[in-house]
Formats: sequence, structure tokens, C-alpha cells
Amino acid sequence: MARTATHAINSDWDYDVEKVPVFDEKGKKIDGQFMTRRVDTGLVLKCGVSKDYNVVNNREVMEPVKNVLADLGLEATSEKHYVMGGGARFKARFEFKDTQVEIPKVGDTLGFRLDLDNSFNLMHRIRTMGGGLRLVCTNGMTTLDKEHGISCKHSNKFSVNNVVKAVQDALGAFKKLADDDNPFTLMASREVSQEQGLNILQNLTDKGTISEVRREGIARIWNNPSHNEDDSRNLYNLNNAVTQHLTHDVADERFEYANRVTANVLKRFDLASRNPNRLKKLWTPAKNSEVVVTE
Repeated sequence: MARTATHAINSDWDYDVEKVPVFDEKGKKIDGQFMTRRVDTGLVLKCGVSKDYNVVNNREVMEPVKNVLADLGLEATSEKHYVMGGGARFKARFEFKDTQVEIPKVGDTLGFRLDLDNSFNLMHRIRTMGGGLRLVCTNGMTTLDKEHGISCKHSNKFSVNNVVKAVQDALGAFKKLADDDNPFTLMASREVSQEQGLNILQNLTDKGTISEVRREGIARIWNNPSHNEDDSRNLYNLNNAVTQHLTHDVADERFEYANRVTANVLKRFDLASRNPNRLKKLWTPAKNSEVVVTE
């Protein structure tokens, strides 16, 4: 059975959300209980927000972020909007292919990518997150840096200074990828054989980090790299197989899932690249586990 998309790309993101009181079945207002609701569709996005919660509509976040980007001389080569959960969550993704870093000892060039998140269901605060765009194949590459909050959690109390700092911090995390000890360079220095790469994917599947369907798609790329830059057999190129599959075969339909899996795999690979015992455990087949070779 085909999985339906969980979000809409480039949809109408400039909608209004309001906080309204919650009423009981007799029509009596419940003290201290509120909910967030889309004005245009009437869809309830979250029931049970506090009286202190303040709605910050998407345009109220987008405008200052775009102003800061302009002030920093950053001109996006791509801008996409993602509306999820009927409007409960919103993400804007800006890509700057002309703002680049070279990854030492890897031979890859990454462009800057900035994510801006907003939510109306208490899932997360307003935040920015930095990342990279692998220019050879436009794979999305996350960083291990934490999110950068623009506001207090679920509050509209943010200033221009907060926005400036959040964007600058995300850009700074991206530029650190040019350092010699960045995770991608460390992963590139950890050679893995073809079979060990398949073992790693199988172990990630056994642990629930990736599904069997995702393992098959990644293994096909690992077995037959799409780009000459990925002919080497190391942990970095295996990570590229992961991001390539998730970026081009999954993200259009399951955007949040693809982001989550990409980040989880990177964390596992980063830890393994820094600890030989973790790496050995990662590529050692589990007992009674059969490694499937995907053609």
C-alpha cells in the first residue's frame, strides 16, 4: 500500500492561526484551557495550550529572518516551504549554493542550507538549524550542531538580536565543516569494505534506525555509486548513500521522516568514526542475522 504524503511542498504557508478558549460539552468555557486553530480552515492544531502561550504566525518569523539574511549578504538560490499536520508545523528551507565550504581530505564542496521551523502544536520552539547541500548531487547534509532558538519556547518574545544570533550561529556551524576534525572528514578516514558497509546497513535495520525498505534503497546506491566521488569505500561514502536515497527517493513524500533518519544515522557514524570499538561493533554481523545483498 502506497504511503501518502505527510506534508505539502510550496503550499500556501502564509495562513493565520489563533488561540481560542476551550468549551465543555455544555458550552461552558473551561478556565485556563485554550487551543490553537487555523483561521481559514477551522482545523484545531492543538488542544490544551496554556494562557501564556502566544501564537507567532509564520510571516512574523519569515520577515525578520529574510531581513537578516539580506543584511548578511546571503541570497538564497532556492527557497521551499513545507506545511505539515494541516498547518500544525511549518518549515522554510533556504539553500545558498554560492556560500560554500570545502571538506578537507574528502574532495567535496557543500553549499549552505538553513532551515527555519515554527509550530502551533507545542512540538518545538521557533528555531533555525544549519546544514549543507552536497553540490555534486544536491544531497541534504545535516550538521551535528544543536538547533538555534529564536524565541522562548512557544512564545512570541523574540527580538531582532535573537534572529541575528540564530542565523549567524547556524552559519557558523556550517563553516566549521571546513575544520580538520569535522565529522565528515573523520568518517572519510574510516575505511570500510563493501561487505562491511552492507553489514552496517543490516545492523542499522536490526536496531530500527532504518527500515528494511530504506536499507534496500541505500544498499543499491552503496553497491553502485552514482558519482565518481563515492567510489571510495569509507564511512563518509556510506553516509552519502544514505543521504542520497533519503533526499531524492523519500523526502518529497516523507520530509520529516527523512530528516530524522538522516540525523540519526549521522550521529551513529560520527560516534563510530571517533571510537574504533564502536566502528567494529557497527560492522560486525549480529548472530543469527543474515545480511541481504541488494543488487
